[in-house]
Amino acid sequence: MTLASKTPASRITETLAPAFATGLSALRAIVRTFLNRRAAYRVSELPDYLLTDIGLKRDDVHEAMHADWREDPTFKMAMAAGRRRRSPARD
Repeated sequence: MTLASKTPASRITETLAPAFATGLSALRAIVRTFLNRRAAYRVSELPDYLLTDIGLKRDDVHEAMHADWREDPTFKMAMAAGRRRRSPARD
């Protein structure tokens, strides 16, 4: 083994690979959030009786859609539907 066993190119690759992986992961998260926001917009166009069928109220959808752009509105809607499903029925 020589004293200079690593080439400068391998050092660059070792330092850039984690940064590239992190950047790619962030880009994938942004695209996923954008696509989920589009799906949530389609859910917001549903009539109230269909929203009730999936366990949501119009207020839940409105709250999720007006969250920060970095937050996933479909996650907020799923959490609201889950809370409603676990709570006792109120008529």
